[in-house]
Amino acid sequence: VYSFVDYDINFYLQKASGIKGNILEIGCGTGRITIPLMENGANITGIDSSQRMIERLETKIASTKVPIKIIRQDVRTLELDQKFNLVIFPYRGFQSLLTVEDQIEALNSLRNHLKPGGNLIITLFVPSRDLFDQRPDIFYHLRNSRHKKGNGYRSLHHRTEFDRHNQLLHTQISITEHIDSHLISKRYANFTLRYLYTDEARYLFEYCGFRIEEIAGDYDGTPYGRDSEETIWSLVVK
Repeated sequence: VYSFVDYDINFYLQKASGIKGNILEIGCGTGRITIPLMENGANITGIDSSQRMIERLETKIASTKVPIKIIRQDVRTLELDQKFNLVIFPYRGFQSLLTVEDQIEALNSLRNHLKPGGNLIITLFVPSRDLFDQRPDIFYHLRNSRHKKGNGYRSLHHRTEFDRHNQLLHTQISITEHIDSHLISKRYANFTLRYLYTDEARYLFEYCGFRIEEIAGDYDGTPYGRDSEETIWSLVVK
């Protein structure tokens, strides 16, 4: 579903370029971030809880000679035999942890796998009034992207149901493939995310033993402000 997202890749490449030690990616999926980092020479370990995703990533990198570890584990109960200089949790992956208890377990687990002075990067979307104004019965256009076949394109639409009590978004994505204006396929993907308000996230990270080094509002380093749609948190262990 997130294969169309590419605007954060350079950010992680820049972060990794200054790291001489080990890097851990949580929620590596099919390698959207993992593969560019690997190709750029990073010593990276990828973690995902989905065996299907891991198998797809292993197929992608099978022809390469670059060593890379792909491990199936749950971020809440990580048991790795090493610690890391940099841990990244890209593109809203942290928000797939649907309770505060899950988030605390994950943060404690990640803290225990950071080397002294190591950096944890977590990204969150900022819940906005526009988001909550959307009707749950309407699919809203998200974006189009070029299709790899001929003159085709892929179109994404989404609709979301809100659970305000538990701060959950139940989202369905419609993915349609078109070639020469003809619809050739249509499929749906469903997922749930827990949204966090900025002050809530700040308290959570500090409660779990992290010091906030920086909060950016975009991947170009723009400081977080009232109009920011994302928050990129750079955390270090207290």
